Amino acid sequence: MVFIQKDIVLGLRFILNEVPYAVLLEDNQRKLQFVNPSFCKLFSIPLLPEQMVGFDCAVAAESSAQLFKDSQAFLERVTEILEKKEPVRQELLELVDGRFFLRDYLPIINNNLFEGQVWIYYDYTEAYSSEIGKNKLKKFYENILLNIPADIVVFDKEHRYLFVNKKAIQNQEIREWIIGKDDFEYVKYRGKDISIAQKRRALFNHVINNRASSEIIEETITPLGTTQYNLRRIHPFYTDDNELDLIVGYGIDITSIKNAEELINRREKNLAQITEILNIAVIVIDKSFNVTYANSSFDTTFGYIDGEIIGKKIDEIKIANFSSIRDEILFSQKKDDYQFKTKEFQFKDKYGSKKYLSVYCIPSYTIDTNEIFYAIFFSDVTDQHLAFDELQKIVEKEKRLNELKSGFVNIVSHEMRTPLSVIQSSAQIIEMLSENDNLDKEAINFHTTRIVSEVVGMETLMDELLLISKIESGKVDFKPFPQDLENFVRVVIHEKYAQLADDRQIKVIVKGEKQQVAFDRMMMNHILSNIIGNAFKYSEGKQAPIIQLHYRNNAVSVMVVDSGIGIPEKDLQNLFKAFSRASNVDGVKGTGLGLHVVKFFVDFHNAKISCRSQVNKGTSILLEFNYKSFSNA
Repeated sequence: MVFIQKDIVLGLRFILNEVPYAVLLEDNQRKLQFVNPSFCKLFSIPLLPEQMVGFDCAVAAESSAQLFKDSQAFLERVTEILEKKEPVRQELLELVDGRFFLRDYLPIINNNLFEGQVWIYYDYTEAYSSEIGKNKLKKFYENILLNIPADIVVFDKEHRYLFVNKKAIQNQEIREWIIGKDDFEYVKYRGKDISIAQKRRALFNHVINNRASSEIIEETITPLGTTQYNLRRIHPFYTDDNELDLIVGYGIDITSIKNAEELINRREKNLAQITEILNIAVIVIDKSFNVTYANSSFDTTFGYIDGEIIGKKIDEIKIANFSSIRDEILFSQKKDDYQFKTKEFQFKDKYGSKKYLSVYCIPSYTIDTNEIFYAIFFSDVTDQHLAFDELQKIVEKEKRLNELKSGFVNIVSHEMRTPLSVIQSSAQIIEMLSENDNLDKEAINFHTTRIVSEVVGMETLMDELLLISKIESGKVDFKPFPQDLENFVRVVIHEKYAQLADDRQIKVIVKGEKQQVAFDRMMMNHILSNIIGNAFKYSEGKQAPIIQLHYRNNAVSVMVVDSGIGIPEKDLQNLFKAFSRASNVDGVKGTGLGLHVVKFFVDFHNAKISCRSQVNKGTSILLEFNYKSFSNA
């Protein structure tokens, strides 16, 4: 909270204008005496609050009833509340547009006379759908009136207390005792200096005589011997007949502000009085973007010690993305709008920890030089972001599991039925041949080979399904370490593709200065075997595939190129999905799981994989690995 000029209204009107809930005050004739901006915003009223003063609230209730799902019940309940004149707390209202409001009602009783009432509305929609948010909101609204972080009191015309909140007097017994009494009785009861009551009475009389709000700063010595400063401000309220109705007092501990004034320039004295009662991080900057104030929450949030950033420019603060605040302010200045709306930014604190913060900026001006300053408020919303990200991961995982389940059913009903049929038919033929006296060994060998081939294919399918299951359940070990990638590639080729039936030999091309690359051997073996195997399988009868390693400054690329049948463009977008196969591979065996597993293993390395292909011309698969792409490499 920033205090700029001493004549700023800091009484009840100031407080209620700043609170994030809708407040309406009407007198005993149901004439509107006060409404805050939040009320106009909540009900989409195209008027300024001061333009509504004097409105007939009964008529307004009739016209606004249509906003609520049960308009008749809304009006009947309002009538009932007005008749009973009893406080109402957190009454739930459902609107036609699907929103939910909470409503509080407080009658104002002065000397057993009904003086008016206060209606308070809160938008409860978001919290209504979240049990956690609902509980927090419930606790918040149960305590908000009595626990506003400032002393709030209401006096009658004789300076007797009508209302005192918990911040003003924490002891409930004393808080109840003081109602109907004045400060002279209070200081006598508590054994305090009578000068306290005299100064407060003088302030009260000054306000009554001048018909305007006024304030004093009380200095008291604490039991520890330190000086405590409290700002006391009171504001008079008048009836439509211009008669004094009641006086509202507002008090706040400004000791920390008074102490902070010694640390800042005199020209900033009228601006940077920010209290530590706010539970959000706050800084104040001048027109040159120098930090003139930072509260302890800011230091804690971003990892600084008290006062460390005072005097520094925003660009000098070692917080990633922090200069974006300056950019937002400069952009607002170009539009002659010095206040930007609440926005969320991602920052990294002094130690590199990522945080998500909601940022709001308010401009202010000094009295003497009219120079602009900015108060910037930061609210940590990291937990919400992390919760949302975690939810997204869960949803994505469930989606993948559903796809795997559907694909597995398809595999069982199609891919496994075919090899089983082949095995069965081949076995029957072998049985028939064995009954023949003239055994045809070549025919038997042919069908035996078919059986073995189909069994191997089924084993491959089951191995890939089990591997995907291990990946999804997080049971795959990832053990990367720096090693020679070129040598590893040549070993894989030698072990698996050196003696193919068609005598084709893959060509290896290496460019750039060789460097060590961190990778997991099992995963890299699977990646290379699948991609190279596909290159041979889908280019039968064509020239041998080529594999090219290109070592660059920060990364190494591995590209496998074949001259095979290619992949139709419409199939490329699903290339790495489970059970996805190109539409032109009929007759070529495959499970549709190989590249899906490859994509998993590539992601483990924080690497990239991409594909370019043309039908009947060939396919290029490109892998890109950073030399240092993960912390445990």
